Amino acid sequence: MAHFRHIGGLLVLMCALSGPLAAQEEPLNVYVGQGQMPFADGVAKGSGLFGELMRELCTRTAQQCVFRSVPWRRVLSEAEGDPHGIVLNLGRTPERENGFVWLLDVLPTPYVLVSLDRTFDNLNDALRAGPVAVMAGTPRADELKRIQSGDQRVVEVTDPLQAAELLRSGRVVAWYEIDLRAFYLWREMNAQAPLLAGKPLSSTRSHIAGSLKLEGAEALSQKMTAAFEDMHRDGSWQRILVSYLGLERSRALLSGGW
Repeated sequence: MAHFRHIGGLLVLMCALSGPLAAQEEPLNVYVGQGQMPFADGVAKGSGLFGELMRELCTRTAQQCVFRSVPWRRVLSEAEGDPHGIVLNLGRTPERENGFVWLLDVLPTPYVLVSLDRTFDNLNDALRAGPVAVMAGTPRADELKRIQSGDQRVVEVTDPLQAAELLRSGRVVAWYEIDLRAFYLWREMNAQAPLLAGKPLSSTRSHIAGSLKLEGAEALSQKMTAAFEDMHRDGSWQRILVSYLGLERSRALLSGGW
């Protein structure tokens, strides 16, 4: 049986262990970026797809886990040097490939242009139609700014919810974001207008990853993979998806083979 304890702002998942293994294993430090919904957030409730998945994996693999909520900009630097460090919701990009051990492939994260009146399948068409919202300081923002010209406008925001509000109010014609995040926030806002999405402009696979110094990484990856497969079979992964994305979208995602 598992239970939670709050210690100095940390959420600790205590799993029932017994014997020498319990005495020898060190807790995993699970670094959770704040405000990364629907993927992860450093709160006990509504902790995101990855947060709830990781809690379940800790229980099923009989592993004690300490969830550390930190600003996203600090997640990677703190986890990299930690021999027990785990990172939730990390996109597997060429730049990061050799910087982490990739413990569990969880889901795809396509980047799309979402809009209300018409779909956009490329950035140039969206910029010609009007202002486009995007998260500041991201590769997507840099991509948009490289191709904008004349009086075309790129509206950079510091919170995805700001972009959603701009789109709903008509102050931008499109929003460049991960499709799951856009649809999640739209649902949370109870927005009435249907949200349209163009074709994916790029895509990564989001993982649970570990520090290169992570002890026992290969064995942990094998245990997590087996537990995740069990969650697919018993329906618990689908239940997590439904709670954040709704039944229709979760079924569509699961039918894609992940």
